[in-house]
Amino acid sequence: KHFKNYIFLSTKKEKSENSHLIITEFPIKIKKLIEIININFLRKNYNLQSNIKVGEYELDLNSRILKLKNVSLDLTEMEANVILFIKKSNKAIKIKDLQKNVWHQAAGLETHTVETHIYRLRKKINEKFSDDNFILNNKKGYSL
Repeated sequence: KHFKNYIFLSTKKEKSENSHLIITEFPIKIKKLIEIININFLRKNYNLQSNIKVGEYELDLNSRILKLKNVSLDLTEMEANVILFIKKSNKAIKIKDLQKNVWHQAAGLETHTVETHIYRLRKKINEKFSDDNFILNNKKGYSL
């Protein structure tokens, strides 16, 4: 292929054709180039957040919906944040870590906010999907 007057932008991690941004309009002002890059970055992030695998479920952060096959459950922003935070961890999450990182509360506060939210979230998931093992907990903390 002949690529005269093209700019290819991609990251080292991504090799697929869809990961490239090709600009063909020349000359181009730096301000316009930055605008094109930002728009494509936002579009890519939106798409990445639309289909997050959580076990056998799919979490759509953009619409805050948890799906399993043809069944979907609307989540609050906090519920989606809790699921995502626990999912991203490779180990069980302690209550104090959830307080600090999801609720942005100081660790050591005497509150049952985390336990209450997780109890309600478990109840919603169990009622919708008949799954009482979605969020597990033991002495080490919460996990999916």
